[in-house]
Amino acid sequence: MIGVAVIKATTAIFDIIYVLIIIRVFSSWLPFLYNNNFTSKLLYMVESLTEPIMNPVRKLMQKTPMGNMPVDFSPIIVLLLLQVVQTILVVILQSVLL
Repeated sequence: MIGVAVIKATTAIFDIIYVLIIIRVFSSWLPFLYNNNFTSKLLYMVESLTEPIMNPVRKLMQKTPMGNMPVDFSPIIVLLLLQVVQTILVVILQSVLL
């Protein structure tokens, strides 16, 4: 019973991170959202929560030949990496807790 709760909580945490990254991507396409005091504070909070995840991948991307492209592919790579980590973590938790 506790094992199921831990797995659901882990999945929920990853889902929240996915949503925050997607919000960050869409907000970068809509710069007028930063004009409003409330939304700008909310978006800065989203950026501060996702930056520790995004920054290492962005630094690695800059060292590749694609590093000078005008499009930032790091959110896509981060989402894919998070999906892999989530899958591995859930499998490990299932084998240990269930």
